[in-house]
Amino acid sequence: MSSKLYNSANFKNESYKAIYSLWKERKLCDVTIYSGNKKIEAHRIILAACSPYFCALFTSNLIESGQASVTLHEIDADALEVLIHYAYTAEVEISEANVQALLPAASLLLLHDVRENCCEFLLSKLHPSNCLGFRRFADVHSCHDLKVKAHNFALGTFTEVVEFEEFLNLPLSEICELVSDDGVRVACEEQIFEAVLKWVQHDIAHRSVHMAELFRYIRLPLLPKEYLVNLVESELLNGSNLECKDFLIEAMKFHLLPNHRRVSYRSPRTRPRKFFSSTTVMYVIGGQAPKALKGVERFDRESNSWTDVAPMTSRRCRAGVTVVDGLIYAVGGFNGSLRVRTVDSYDPIKDLWQPVASMELRRSTLGVAELNGSIYAIGGFDGATGLNSAECFNVITNCWKNISPMNTRRSSVGVASLNRYIYAVGGYDGSSRQCLNSVEQYDPALDEWRFVREMKVRRSGAGVDVSALVLNSDKYDLELISSVSVLDGLLYAVGGHDGPDVRKSVEFYDPATNEWTEAAEMNLCRRNAAVTTVEGLLYVFGGDDGSKNLNSVEFYDPFCNKWTLSEESLGTGRSYAGAATLQLPRHLSLPGAFSSDCESSL
Repeated sequence: MSSKLYNSANFKNESYKAIYSLWKERKLCDVTIYSGNKKIEAHRIILAACSPYFCALFTSNLIESGQASVTLHEIDADALEVLIHYAYTAEVEISEANVQALLPAASLLLLHDVRENCCEFLLSKLHPSNCLGFRRFADVHSCHDLKVKAHNFALGTFTEVVEFEEFLNLPLSEICELVSDDGVRVACEEQIFEAVLKWVQHDIAHRSVHMAELFRYIRLPLLPKEYLVNLVESELLNGSNLECKDFLIEAMKFHLLPNHRRVSYRSPRTRPRKFFSSTTVMYVIGGQAPKALKGVERFDRESNSWTDVAPMTSRRCRAGVTVVDGLIYAVGGFNGSLRVRTVDSYDPIKDLWQPVASMELRRSTLGVAELNGSIYAIGGFDGATGLNSAECFNVITNCWKNISPMNTRRSSVGVASLNRYIYAVGGYDGSSRQCLNSVEQYDPALDEWRFVREMKVRRSGAGVDVSALVLNSDKYDLELISSVSVLDGLLYAVGGHDGPDVRKSVEFYDPATNEWTEAAEMNLCRRNAAVTTVEGLLYVFGGDDGSKNLNSVEFYDPFCNKWTLSEESLGTGRSYAGAATLQLPRHLSLPGAFSSDCESSL
């Protein structure tokens, strides 16, 4: 006996629309929820399906399970109304006006997705003026991840935080927690002492008695000797602050010791804070393995270790990556389905990606560079043809504008800034069916492109990003990225390929002589690798060798003219990625600085 299973594609959507209409018209409602001055009629089955709290309430043996009305105490009435609307629509508008009522209400009703989105919203609004309040709010409502990130943000922006009312109104316990933390970001210990003094003087009649407790956490031995002498003479320490003077005597004794004996003189107050110095870290962003990735890995050279940080908001490979004012920008690229014009920026202090203005055109396999605080997006591939157009992004106005096009279409172009120019190196023009060795130089002052000396060999997929063979308009069209890097005033083009030959050769351009020179070859053939420079070394991450993705890392020392394979490899073998280098506060470079596990990059 034959049969047929019919599955309506529109049934769910139409049913939800019908249920929402019934609710709006208050038809077939079988329960009334009271909260404050609100009276909300609803359907038990809808509330129970959406909220485990309501499901338990309506299906348990409690007296409320059979009642026609239920009164909910200790929940904001407006937030309850928003969440019941969410039960019917799967939509909730989170704003600064409602988030602090919405989050605890969502927690009570066990709406975990709404609660998590409230936390993400608050995280996106972190500012030195509110981070301490957010930390306390997160603590009260057991939002551990938000609390840790708000605390880290407060540590990282401490010198700004102390200028706002929230800091002055902190209780003693929270002041002690802040100033005792090794990771508080200050240039010197004087900034810690002056912040504490400011807090005490805000209510000196009641707070001066706490000076001894606060001195326990201030690293007085790390203050300059002259500063300590002035402190001894301060009126603030007269009278009953004898214990404060004991801490000052400890500090003065430390300064009287010869340098070789200070090393063995140990106390909690002689240990330097982690943030008295920063560390250089490298990021490898997105890429392909084999699908487009949104995961980001960070490498700390001091600990010689990789750490996952917050992933991008969407998958992105074949993108351009650059740094402006301590933020990383991922520009354009390919999301696995479409070439995109979107741009995201990453804040390493917040460990957060956020969108900025999109480019005028869709571009993958583009080149990107920063010059004078602006971002330049050059060439690329829009899904149909290679591009010679270029755009410039003003990070202050959040606006893109077109600049003069290149002389040549370049869909695999490597781009870098050097001195006061932008260089577009190699690539693929899509018409000659050959990779390029030509190089163009852009002068922003004149808005003009001109050719300079070409490379010794043709290169596509060289350096930072990638190459891939894509099917386009019933023809095979090479969509490649060729990128370059700047080191010691020279422009480096690393690896890549010309047709089937994957290269491990490297060459550099000297603008003073307008000549390219060969450098030592890498240990491995690589194309589509991510490249960045740090402290005089050129690092190359991943890529592919023509048959498989690589997770290995190697670095080049120009003084020795030698490449060395790193002992630590990428967590995920990836090609088509971007790379960037940042100076990061030392405490944020440590494993676990951002407490939550990042979602999978795949």
